[in-house]
Amino acid sequence: MDGSRFSLYHLQNRAYKVFNKETKQDRHSSKKLLDRAFPAVSYSENKHVNVKGNKSPFDGDLTYWSERNSKLYDGETSKVLKRQNHTCGHCGLKFTSEERVHLHHIDGNHNNWKTKNLIVIHQSCHQYVHMSKNAS
Repeated sequence: MDGSRFSLYHLQNRAYKVFNKETKQDRHSSKKLLDRAFPAVSYSENKHVNVKGNKSPFDGDLTYWSERNSKLYDGETSKVLKRQNHTCGHCGLKFTSEERVHLHHIDGNHNNWKTKNLIVIHQSCHQYVHMSKNAS
C-alpha cells in the first residue's frame, strides 16, 4: 500500500490541503493540527531484534532461544533468568518458548523481593510446587 492513496502520507497531505482551505486556518495552525493528528513515531519504538544467522526454533539450540525470550520479561524476571543461566530452578531444564516462565518466591512471602528469595521456574513446575504445599 506504499503507493496507495490510503497511505498515511496521502492522508496527511489531503488533510493539510483541507485544513489550509479553512478561512480561520493558516499554514502554521494547519501544521500544528496535523502534528496532533499524525504524531511522529520514533525509530526506537519499533525495536525488533533480528534472529541471528540461520537460527531456527526447531534447530535444538535452547540456550539461544531462551536468552532471546528472556527479553520479553520484566526486570526482576530477566535478572533471575540470567542468574540461573536460563534454567528452571525446580527441575533444572532449559526454558523453551512454548511454556511461560513464572517468578517464584521461595519463602512464600510475596512482599519479599530480595534476590535470594526469587527463582524462575516453569509454569507447570510452579503449579506442582504450590499443589504439593496444599497437599501436605
